[in-house]
Amino acid sequence: MATIELPATTREERGSHNRPLRREGLVPAVLYGHNVEPRAITAPATVLHRVWMRAGRTQLIDLSVDGGRAQKVLVREMQIDPRTNRPIHADFFAVNLREKLTADVPVVVTGESPAVVDAKVGTLQQLVNTLRVECLPADLPAQFTVDVSGLDEIDAGIHVREITLPEGVELVHVDPDELVVKVAALRIVEEEPELAAAEEGEAPAEGEAAAESGEEAPAE
Repeated sequence: MATIELPATTREERGSHNRPLRREGLVPAVLYGHNVEPRAITAPATVLHRVWMRAGRTQLIDLSVDGGRAQKVLVREMQIDPRTNRPIHADFFAVNLREKLTADVPVVVTGESPAVVDAKVGTLQQLVNTLRVECLPADLPAQFTVDVSGLDEIDAGIHVREITLPEGVELVHVDPDELVVKVAALRIVEEEPELAAAEEGEAPAEGEAAAESGEEAPAE
């Protein structure tokens, strides 16, 4: 896998002083972790956005501060502007490559369920979005892929125990019998009798009823 690199610089500004930084195209961030004194840094917004799209929270990043030696880090937190979908603040955690860590790995569904797409008798429900794992930083998987193309009937599903784990990766505090995805039956809403009658033909208005009977509608 190609190395993901991110340059950064030390910053002194804090709090409200971060606004000018963002106007200059910089994102305030914090670096902490193994053998690292917590420090405030900034990263170029455009570069950080590309790095975030590639790395997420599970891929190692080579972070170089002030042109120094790169450190292996993970994104621990990323604040995103809901209007622009761009990072506005980040927390980076420096890792020890020889020390195991825990992380939440996303579960991604692939394929199409025949019960949903072909038979159209059910709807697919994803019940688990992430799985917590323990492993060395270099063994951290980017995601777990779950193929639902074999789910061809109602109540068919895939359990945690059916997900293949890479070597060196262990699940943490997870019930192996927990369902990750399942096909649920479509809910059929029965029509009320009154609504069904109304659809077949609405009762004529008062004036229309009088006209049909040959009587004049009473004057208001």
